[in-house]
Amino acid sequence: MPFSSPGRALRLLLALSLAPALLAPTCEGDTSDPEAGEPVAVFELPRDPAMPFFDLPWPNDLRRTEEGFIDVRAFPNPRRVELLDTYREVMSTRLTGFSVSAPVYLRFGTSVDLASLPATPAATLEPGASVYLVDVDPESPTRGERRPVEVRYWAPQTSYWPGHALAVRPVHGMPLAGDTTYAVVVTDGVEALDGRRLRRSPDLTAILEPGRAADDFVEDARAVYAPALEVLDEAGVERDAILHLTVFTTQDPTGELLAARDWLAEQPAPEPIDDAWRWVEDTETYTLVHGAYPSPLFQSGEVPYTTEGGELTLGPDGVPETHGSYDARFALTVPRTEMPEDGYPLVLVAHGTGGDYETFVRGGTAEALASIGFAAMGVDQIHHGTRNPTASGPEGLVFNFLNPFAFRDNARQAALDVVQQARFAVANPVSDRIIASDPPVRFDPERIYFFGHSQGGLNGPIFLAIDDTAKGGVLSGAGGHLAIALVEKTEPLDIPDLVRLLLRVNNAELEDEHLTYEHPVFALLQTWTDVADPTNYVHMLFERPREGFAPKSILQTEGITDAYTPPRSIEALAVAAGIPLVGRELQPIPALELLDLGRVDGPVSGNVAGGEATAGLLQYDGGHFVAYGEDAQARILDFYTSFEDGLPTIR
Repeated sequence: MPFSSPGRALRLLLALSLAPALLAPTCEGDTSDPEAGEPVAVFELPRDPAMPFFDLPWPNDLRRTEEGFIDVRAFPNPRRVELLDTYREVMSTRLTGFSVSAPVYLRFGTSVDLASLPATPAATLEPGASVYLVDVDPESPTRGERRPVEVRYWAPQTSYWPGHALAVRPVHGMPLAGDTTYAVVVTDGVEALDGRRLRRSPDLTAILEPGRAADDFVEDARAVYAPALEVLDEAGVERDAILHLTVFTTQDPTGELLAARDWLAEQPAPEPIDDAWRWVEDTETYTLVHGAYPSPLFQSGEVPYTTEGGELTLGPDGVPETHGSYDARFALTVPRTEMPEDGYPLVLVAHGTGGDYETFVRGGTAEALASIGFAAMGVDQIHHGTRNPTASGPEGLVFNFLNPFAFRDNARQAALDVVQQARFAVANPVSDRIIASDPPVRFDPERIYFFGHSQGGLNGPIFLAIDDTAKGGVLSGAGGHLAIALVEKTEPLDIPDLVRLLLRVNNAELEDEHLTYEHPVFALLQTWTDVADPTNYVHMLFERPREGFAPKSILQTEGITDAYTPPRSIEALAVAAGIPLVGRELQPIPALELLDLGRVDGPVSGNVAGGEATAGLLQYDGGHFVAYGEDAQARILDFYTSFEDGLPTIR
């Protein structure tokens, strides 16, 4: 299911958006490293709106608007990037919580001794850790428990980094719980590089010692921090040992989409558009037919949301707002073998960027599945085929970061599209005027499966998590966590290069700007896209399924040189789902070891969910399309056929 070449439309869109940036004078940041600065953990309440944003740790429940949204309007934008202003504004009027996977930033007045910081995520769980992240939500079932984090320190002050910044990031694939309050605690075990004793800021001291006289800012901060401090007290944390602290509450990244799916599941099943049914051809192994059915649009505005619209919202009653529907064009292949009593097993196929509803036919997937008696069905993914009214390619429309709403919610719409596709397939037999059959050709509702590649591997895991129609599936080139893509994705476009242009970082500044997973702007974008990140959904596949849902079986493939979906992104998805590595280990995945999910030899069956499901990640020495290699194809087909045994097997 190949990608097309990089779209000229996307290149033009980027050129137009970035031209003013490249021509405008830049505002240079201070890149000095003042080693002899004040030995203080900087924590300053925002009495002055003009104070540096990171002088108060972020994220922080003290930074909220009067309406209760997170407030990032003062987030640094030193290069006056208009698009960054747009993201700051929409986030400050839409989001009620912070990211479950973005870094937390706390800064100091002088350089920190790296030897005094935890060296590994496991070290942050140790009782004497000098930096740790802990659940401090009084209503949380895991209150008082720590979560493993990566601790990074960056001394230089740059255009976007504050000086002497500590970045504390949840391990990729281990997002925090949604709608939960956490604290990052830095103890007096952290030391200054020059040996001076680091001291706590006066504002934080006033918050931690409620008997002191205080102004209104301190009193308000005490009220916000009080429940969290009580949990820390219960856990035996000595307030005198706290050097630095922030308390923040995460957003609920899945609630809106779950509500939209549940509403959709209650609607009458879609019926075929009669005049769209069409016999196309008979091959030796299958019959190909085309058709269409209505599918709702959950995004506002006019498709394809190039510069505006594209937002998915719930009404005051919790019901998703719909904006008409579109005709979902599909291709369906039916095996030319005798139909089982309950109907054919069916694989819903989601193509990659640049494909269309028939990609699975042209690429040989339909023939392979028909050879084992499986039907297959493909549709046009969002902004592909008849869903793209422009003359441009789909790349810049699907991953349209120039429109924050489309950038975030295209993936959520795409997941709901698959929900509707599954509902249609289960509810509707093939018209007997298209395929003469008595009884009519239909599909076994207990044998619906999924296959998603690349873009289809982004919305596919979300579909599998929120819906119960499919019993499991195969994920090819599927990943998660936006920050990884911003740092490592180089095909079909070099995303790191585009990011550098967008942020107006020139080559001379590149090393100091430290464009890593922990970059503050990447944290901002991750916060915005949490609701569309597959890593925030896949715990529902088999680890903690939705109430009433059975665990799903998953086979995932990874090409360790994949430039379209970076391997770390693929691995983050596996970690988030709890998918162990099966067979050859071509590169280690430390986070799986942290979860006690080491490599296992195949074959495996019933190895997750207490024996109720099968899951495995297969690593291959190759790129984005390793799932189409001979070995992977054999194992994928075997995986699908072995569902007949009750539990599938990964060999």
